[in-house]
Amino acid sequence: MIAYPRELILKDATPIILRPAEKKDTEGLFRFFSKIPKSDLLIYKDDVTKWETIDSWFTSSKYSKILQLVALKNDDIIAKGTLHQEGLYWHHAVEIKLVVEPEYRSRGLGSQMFRILLTEGLLRKFEKIIVRFTPDNRNFLRILEHYGFKPETALRCYIEDEEGKGPKDLIIASYNLEDWEGRFEFYNTVYGKGKTESDL
Repeated sequence: MIAYPRELILKDATPIILRPAEKKDTEGLFRFFSKIPKSDLLIYKDDVTKWETIDSWFTSSKYSKILQLVALKNDDIIAKGTLHQEGLYWHHAVEIKLVVEPEYRSRGLGSQMFRILLTEGLLRKFEKIIVRFTPDNRNFLRILEHYGFKPETALRCYIEDEEGKGPKDLIIASYNLEDWEGRFEFYNTVYGKGKTESDL
């Protein structure tokens, strides 16, 4: 498995520490999610702006995660990534959820964290990696296209935007590691000389 904590370097040479989330991060995560636009939190089934929701991630077996990572700048959480199976009914599948603070977007952090989560899924022998997103999330779309994720279904007008912009579609895309063509693409991206996170 990947060793933590580890240092990530952003495009502007800013150093970031990435490590597994801990119970002591509850308050930091609460502050982090308060900075995120509500439209970006629609991928969560529970209200992550509530303290009890975040606390339950560490105290309730119902919300056990395979891996929770937080990115820190000067002890402040600026991104959170999760690898989990909650709500999935296939033992071979896992879902990635990733949220980055707006100030740190388009700086290479999201792509580096996504690559690590994807690699963690591969190392754990999962055959299918799933993501859910809204089609207006341009940065995330670029990352998914870079790694070869394919849309599987669109739930039309599935999400009600709390900011009054009307209903949004929810897209479900996947990366099938049993697909040899996809597997080659992933290994080429991780170990080859193609595009890197700094290009995104």
